[in-house]
Amino acid sequence: MEPSPAIEDELMALRVAGHDRFAQLMSDYWSAAVAPYWPAMRGVLEEEILIRGRTLVTCGADMMLRELGGRIRWERPELNVPHQADLDWSMTDGRLIIVSVLFARGTRVFSTLHDTVAFSYQAQGAAVLSGHGSDIGKPVDDPRPRDSLTILLGRGRAAVLRALLSPTTTTGLASSIGLAPSTVSQHLAVLSSAGLVRRHRVGPRVLYELEDSGVILLSELGG
Repeated sequence: MEPSPAIEDELMALRVAGHDRFAQLMSDYWSAAVAPYWPAMRGVLEEEILIRGRTLVTCGADMMLRELGGRIRWERPELNVPHQADLDWSMTDGRLIIVSVLFARGTRVFSTLHDTVAFSYQAQGAAVLSGHGSDIGKPVDDPRPRDSLTILLGRGRAAVLRALLSPTTTTGLASSIGLAPSTVSQHLAVLSSAGLVRRHRVGPRVLYELEDSGVILLSELGG
């Protein structure tokens, strides 16, 4: 599959087609509403794709479909994807495209074309972004209430623990909470030594996720 064009290429195509005013408005919107948060948003989506791909390779398609969560249900041979309109679609040798998105909530995109079916679902890590748009990219030294988790672990480690709602790389964490990767790496080393976080390698990447003790601590003190 060909990669999607960069935003700059999309805007240039609009200008070449004579839509200068629309291209300028889109550029302004991108700069104000998306660009400041794009590294964190992209990191969440990349981690989601990596996680689903790992499950597909190691556990098979059945497990990957069952773990999509939400109201999506896989009971072989039927895949139930709630949509605004009822639709039954039979597939034999066609292609199924699953698209992870951010901020989807109850809205789902469902599309069919010839022998291809595509649908969207909300990425797990989207919870990191939801409701915290104004905090994305800000350093964790910004003033915030002195909650119990922060008092116990310190602001940096508390921020790292809160951001681990789904398996994530050091770079992904750094983008989402506004700390340098080296600082995040130090926090992860301490949290791992304390038994709150575990790491595992998937190909060339190292993912970090919460241990059961980390989940319990977060639920009790995370606020």
